[in-house]
Amino acid sequence: MPNSKHGDGAVRITLIGVGINLILTGLKFGAGIATGSMALIADGIHSLSDLATDVVVLGGLRLSRRPADRSHAYGHGKFETVATTLVALALFAAGGWIAGEAVTALIEGEVSVPGPIVAGVAALSVVAKEWLFRATQRVARRLRSTSLEANAWHHRSDAFSSVAVLVGGLAATMGFPQGDQAAAIAVALLIGWAAVGILRRALYELTEGALPEGEQGQVVRAIAGVDGVRSWHKLRTRHSGRGSFVDVHIQVDPHLSVEEAHAIASRVERAVWDALGGTASVVVHVEPAGEGSA
Repeated sequence: MPNSKHGDGAVRITLIGVGINLILTGLKFGAGIATGSMALIADGIHSLSDLATDVVVLGGLRLSRRPADRSHAYGHGKFETVATTLVALALFAAGGWIAGEAVTALIEGEVSVPGPIVAGVAALSVVAKEWLFRATQRVARRLRSTSLEANAWHHRSDAFSSVAVLVGGLAATMGFPQGDQAAAIAVALLIGWAAVGILRRALYELTEGALPEGEQGQVVRAIAGVDGVRSWHKLRTRHSGRGSFVDVHIQVDPHLSVEEAHAIASRVERAVWDALGGTASVVVHVEPAGEGSA
């Protein structure tokens, strides 16, 4: 499992996100209220949801780093997956609220024409959140963190929503008075789309889905590359937060001593552990070659 240094990196980038989201939330609400921009206020709600999910992710990261104990013999990695699920649900809630408010404004014929202040705040948000997306995603991929990956896409969806605000404001100044509300609906759709992808991945992990095919291929190559392994079967894999679990049965020369067979199993464990970046718990069951593999 990831060490404390890696955990500190995850916490650090999330805390940076907290600071950026605090600033953007205040700017968007202030400018949105001052100019009457429905889209910018909606975008502010999105940034506020980003801030809330930052807190959720921080909690999930802290809980997932707890060592295995009697009540959680396989560790606490699924707490991070639960945090990922909560991020997705927060995105759904934010998107639904934004869509509802925008549709109501369209039905009631509300008109707003954002000015340069709205454009400036939205442009700043695009730059800041796209940078935060890329920085968070780099850390997420290095640490294999599902909650950080989800949070990264939450940041990018905020950048997308700010792009929609810019487009809506431009449309309004060009003679489409309800472009701001239309942009808010586009924001909601973008948020909902991001939430669907995040929730799908989280549920796949919660239901013990196997590792991606690419990672399974790495595992297979690692097993096959160990001297003494004649064949293997019953390979089972799954994710748990930033960690992976791998179970496999290997077949070896039946004339080997217990000590020799154990040494081969240990080399398989190490090879798989290395192949998955040092974040795997590997269990190897040794069988004599020629035994049925059903």
